[in-house]
Amino acid sequence: MIVPGASSLPETGGRDDQVGLPDPEELRVALRPPELPLPAPRTPLELAQRVSDLTHAERYREAVALAATPLPDGGSSSPAADHAVLASARLAALARVGTDEEVAAAVGDLLRAQRRAGYAAQAAATAQVLLERGVLREPADGGARSGGSLSDGSRAGRRRAAPATVTPELLAVVRELDVPHRRARGAVGPASADLAGPAGPAATATDPRRRIRVLRAALDALPAARADLLGAPEPLLRLRLAQALEAAGLTDSATTAALDALELLEEVDADPEAEASRRADPHRVRIAAHAVLARTLRASHPLAAVRHALDALGVMRRVEDAPLRVGLVTDLLEALTAAGLERDASFAAGRLASLQRSLRRDELRTGPLLAVAGQRIRVGRADEAREALEEVRRIAREHRDRSTDLEAARLLATLYEREGDLRGSLLQLRRVAADARWLSDDLATPAPRRGPFLRIELEALALVLRRAMDLGETPTARAAARAIERRTRPDGGRLLLPSALLWDHRVDARVGELVAVAAAEPDAEELPELLDGAREVIGLAPGGHEERALYWRAYLDEQHALLLERRGEREAALAAALQAQAQWRNQDAEADDLERIDALVARLSAEA
Repeated sequence: MIVPGASSLPETGGRDDQVGLPDPEELRVALRPPELPLPAPRTPLELAQRVSDLTHAERYREAVALAATPLPDGGSSSPAADHAVLASARLAALARVGTDEEVAAAVGDLLRAQRRAGYAAQAAATAQVLLERGVLREPADGGARSGGSLSDGSRAGRRRAAPATVTPELLAVVRELDVPHRRARGAVGPASADLAGPAGPAATATDPRRRIRVLRAALDALPAARADLLGAPEPLLRLRLAQALEAAGLTDSATTAALDALELLEEVDADPEAEASRRADPHRVRIAAHAVLARTLRASHPLAAVRHALDALGVMRRVEDAPLRVGLVTDLLEALTAAGLERDASFAAGRLASLQRSLRRDELRTGPLLAVAGQRIRVGRADEAREALEEVRRIAREHRDRSTDLEAARLLATLYEREGDLRGSLLQLRRVAADARWLSDDLATPAPRRGPFLRIELEALALVLRRAMDLGETPTARAAARAIERRTRPDGGRLLLPSALLWDHRVDARVGELVAVAAAEPDAEELPELLDGAREVIGLAPGGHEERALYWRAYLDEQHALLLERRGEREAALAAALQAQAQWRNQDAEADDLERIDALVARLSAEA
């Protein structure tokens, strides 16, 4: 059994930065274009894989045309199960661009192929799922339409087979396999959840926690349904569970599920002739599992993440799918950056900037461009970063994508900060806060993502408060503090973040507003009220956070001393400073805090 999380990785003696450094030649090979043209498929399984690759690359008409290509021997020497796999791949493409008649015929081909392969129960379950998803339509008499009937007895005079039994366990598993949804002709978007990002398209349309429950139920049902299923569905189910766990922010559990998927694939590969190895895209699950690991291990084991991204790109040599390749190079770039390999990251960023132009849909280009911009900012290539971010913002505006616009604004704020343009940084931080607030309050945002968006908003507002104070823009600073107060008040409804974090932001806002007003107008009449308000909020510290409250009390007393010094009240200022000094020394304070308060006390003592 795999130990959950990153602890399941091989031990590196605590020096991840010295183990498994990528070879420059290996990196260049991984970033080369695919070996095109790929050899012509000679078996139904090879043809099914190519059709599946084109479908995932959103080249649906090419996939349909390729599926109609005759094989060298007509496929007569291949097992019936291989033809069922090919029929499934063809249906996935036709469900996107085919007419109702073409789709109905493809459904019939798939169901007949599954029954001929000896999987009548799976054929019946597939038909039921196709009905649920609008791919197969049921006429008024309750039977399935021509081409999609649940039995083989469609010809006159032929005896109808007894209907197969569809158990709840079988149905639960089939619903999570590659059974397509009916889309409007010409609709765009990922064809499957395999590699459309964390948890696939469901990440933005479905609560990932619900997906986790459904997938775990399917895995629990798998042992009872395994005998009625063509191929080995468990690696695919484990992969999709890993993607859903990643979308829910459960990175350790996602790592475990992805490693489980790879381990199961190794068992299947040990006997390539076995029935369980039959699948339309045998490489795609492996690529997707490595991609999940490249993301989930980025923070804790960056070099392991680099290795998984390189392994995924190595498998991509046999897969023709530009969006997938660009996504993997993006994961590789972010892993190289996390590992501190800036020279390799610069090379990967240059390659990615070129590769992303091959994508047909602009929405798919924003992620790679953001990764390139982030890398260019880190190495000081501001013009290239600004060019990439301008393109991202154009795409985000055209598609009304606030999440992408938010990420672009965050990077622009960092860019302006590095250039010393505090006013430009302030403008972008305000944009970040506005987008994050909109996304946090949007009912279409999945529940697990609302909390992170609220946290982004609060952190951006806190930075707005500080930048406005640096620029002397007191009204802007006060507006940011009041916005934080509104978003963190105890009676604000269901908590999206821990109460301790909300309290900390609220105290920060109260103290920040006090400091901003005191700096602008030391004799303001409202200062005593602001001071009492800050002390009141500090006193509301949640249980277990007494040390943080001590920090805030010491900091507030120190600021009070500075305020009194500005007013010329030296003796009162010294008394407040001595009180702050005692509080700093009664806690585990940082050296900078102690040096600062000691300097203040010394200065006030000398002046007194």
